[in-house]
Parts: sequence; structure tokens; C-alpha cells
Amino acid sequence: MRLKTFRTPRSTVIGLGAATALAAVLAGGPASAQEEDAVEPVTGDIVTAPGLELRGGFDGDRYDVWANVLGLTPHGSEETLVVYCIDIMTPLDTESPYAEGHWEESGVANLEQVRWVLFNGYPNVGAADLIESAGGEVNPDWSDQETAEVAYAGTQAAVWHFTDDWDLLEDNPVKGGNDGEDEAVLKVYEHLTEEPGRVPDPSEFTVDLEGADTAAYEDGRFGPYTIRSNAGAVALEAEGARLEDADGDPIESLEDGEEFWIVLDEGSEEVSISGTAAYDLPVGRVFLATNDESLSGDAVNPLTAGESQKLILAQPREGELPAEWRFALDAPTDRPTESGPAPQLPTTGSSLSVAFAGGLALLIAGLTAMAFAKRRKGSVH
Repeated sequence: MRLKTFRTPRSTVIGLGAATALAAVLAGGPASAQEEDAVEPVTGDIVTAPGLELRGGFDGDRYDVWANVLGLTPHGSEETLVVYCIDIMTPLDTESPYAEGHWEESGVANLEQVRWVLFNGYPNVGAADLIESAGGEVNPDWSDQETAEVAYAGTQAAVWHFTDDWDLLEDNPVKGGNDGEDEAVLKVYEHLTEEPGRVPDPSEFTVDLEGADTAAYEDGRFGPYTIRSNAGAVALEAEGARLEDADGDPIESLEDGEEFWIVLDEGSEEVSISGTAAYDLPVGRVFLATNDESLSGDAVNPLTAGESQKLILAQPREGELPAEWRFALDAPTDRPTESGPAPQLPTTGSSLSVAFAGGLALLIAGLTAMAFAKRRKGSVH
């Protein structure tokens, strides 16, 4: 027997015998993180801690700046997320709440490079590990906080290099950095700016199911089906059936490219399979001050450009990309007798094929399962 699968983005499950009523079936795509409001915007308040004063400039013109350690505490949460400035010329407005915005609307350049810097900088890489992997040395007299300030300053300098075209001085880049801060900050900066790579954007994440057109019924099970995911491993659950691998062992999670088979529960006429890929939402989410006072330039901290300093999230946040595939069974028109042969796949033009209305598809006699892929929006925790 063969599974001929039709897909639709609708969530409707077609029950036993209802398939022939379909006039058309549209192909549905994979579950994707690129859905409207797939990630709930974050709002929060800015907190600051002392950092290092960096020496640098724009194309030879000196412009020194403090790399204070910045954090954002989301409303309703006690956790403080590490953020970086991506707007070096605009003072920070600490009196205004910040809300997540769109990178395209921020007017900030080089998202790909900045995302890579943050993904490979502090705190995604531990402070001491980052300094040492960059070829620097951690002064044994530094406290954990001082080590973090150095790693943060080197990462912030690299961010400014791409967002504002600002360069860190090679000679004494840290004002008063006589205890090893100079060399360590410069090493981190160079490490993060010399050859930036690429970190995927969440909109590129998908979860899909392959095999609908080729899976067959053999030895009491349907398959194989193949999981396709660029968002990591996919946890699977089934109702009305059990899922197993090639050896018949039960499965709970599969990586991209791995296969599974479906074994129906006794008496089952419908099967629902849910898959969830859990991933870290990559860094690179932009935050802007939100109140009218801040945006008008009348906040407690005077804003030279009439707008608030832009910030970018440094830490990944966990996200989930759910997908669902539903199957409904349509019994064969002519069932075999106890002594007769089992129905075979019809050849083209066989009388065993029943045309859908309008001739848009064919229903193959025999046990046929139709899977309906349902798109669902991703959620972030």
C-alpha cells in the first residue's frame, strides 16, 4: 500500500470517507519562525554599571567614550539582560522605558557582523574564556567583575566598529589601563572584528516533514518520513499512533535528516503528530526608548539628535518553533475478502482510481492517509 499525501495550511482534519468531497488541495509550506508576531516584543528598563573609558575615533578624528556596562530588565521579569550600545553619538536615556523595534527601522548598519560579534563576544562567551581565546591575558588580581568589564569593553568596541565606523586605538586603548586592560581589550576587539562570520536570523528557521509523496505501507507501518529542521532537534509526539525508527524502536526526538515510521493504534482513524524545535533566539534584537519625552529630546539626559540611544540585545533568548501534521484515513472502496488478495496500487488509468471533483487529484484505492500540515506561530519564553 502507498500513502498519497495532500497538504493544506488549514487545521481541518478530514475524517473517514470525507476525502472525495474535496474540490482542490493547495500545497502548504513548512512551519516557519517568520510569522507575524512570532516573537513577542520585549519592553523593559535600562540599568547601568561602571565600565572602562575607551580611546578611539572616526577616520583619524579622536572620539573617546565610556563603555559602561548596560543591562535591560524586561517588564515583569527579575532577570537583567546584557545589552550594548549601537548608537555611539547619542547619549543614553536612562529615564525612559525601552521597547523592542525592527532593525530595518533603526537605521543601524551591518546587522550580520554585529550579530556575529555578540554571539562570539561577552556574555555568550565567558569573560575569561573570551579574553584568553583572543590571545589576551587575565590579570590574576582582577575580580570577576573587573574581568567582565574588560570583556564587555572589548565587545562593545567591536560593536561600535560595525555600527558607527568607530575604531579603537592600538596605542593605550583604555584610559588608565595599566593593569593589563589595554592589551586585553585590544585583543578582544581585534578578535571580534578581523573575520566576522554569520549567525542565522530567526526568520530563517523552519521545521518540515518530507516523504509524503514517497512513503509506503509495509510490514504494518507507514513510512519513511524525514524531519527537516534548521532550528535544531525536533521533539515529536503522536496521538492515534506510535512513531518508531528503522529498527522498530520508539522515538521521541529527531535531528534534521533522520527518518521515522508511523504505526497506527488499533482502531485509530486519525493521527496527529506534533513537533517542536527549541532554539536559542540569536542576538541582534534592537531596542529603542518609547516615551514621547525621550523621542522629543526633552528627557532628563539631553539627547543631541532628538532621539534616544539605540541598544541591542547581547544574550540569546530561548524560542520554540512548533509544527503539526495531521493524518486521516480513507478506507478503500473495495475491501478485500478474507480469502481474496489485498488491493494493489493502481496503474495509471486504472478503474481503481476515483477522480476528485474537477479532476484536480486522484484518490488511490487502498488505505490512503492524508496529512494536513498546520502552520503555527513560534513562541518565546
